[in-house]
Amino acid sequence: MGSGTKLPVWICMVWLIAGLASGDEEVLRCYECNNTDTSCGSPGNSLGNVRECPNSTMCSTIVMTHSLGQGKEWTRTKRGCSEQVVIYQVYVNKDWVKKYRINELKEGCTKADRSVQCNCHGSLCNSGIRGLSKSPTLLILLAIVCTKVILPV
Repeated sequence: MGSGTKLPVWICMVWLIAGLASGDEEVLRCYECNNTDTSCGSPGNSLGNVRECPNSTMCSTIVMTHSLGQGKEWTRTKRGCSEQVVIYQVYVNKDWVKKYRINELKEGCTKADRSVQCNCHGSLCNSGIRGLSKSPTLLILLAIVCTKVILPV
């Protein structure tokens, strides 16, 4: 093989470049499934399909709990693009023109009567697990690992 450091340097560079580039996605992607999909959000099951969200800046997860009586509950999860589009009309040249605006929502969770709605920034953030591709901590960790591999102490 000759040089023992060329392969680790190459791998480290690819990791770091991929990690930095993943933060600049043009279109947000979110997991999507509706509350009739019984596997959505269940342990060991799919998080839903991946959908592009050109009209959103956030992903959402809504967990609804219904009481079945006798202390039993039924929980359903809905994932998708946050509903941020506000439709309004403007009077232009003697005619009403429909306009659209994306309303920025507060990041985090709000609890209502029997549901919890969460909104988050970043592609695929509505998995319930923080996305690793956008984590600055991950990039720092990769840089440290690469430094240890390239420059052994």
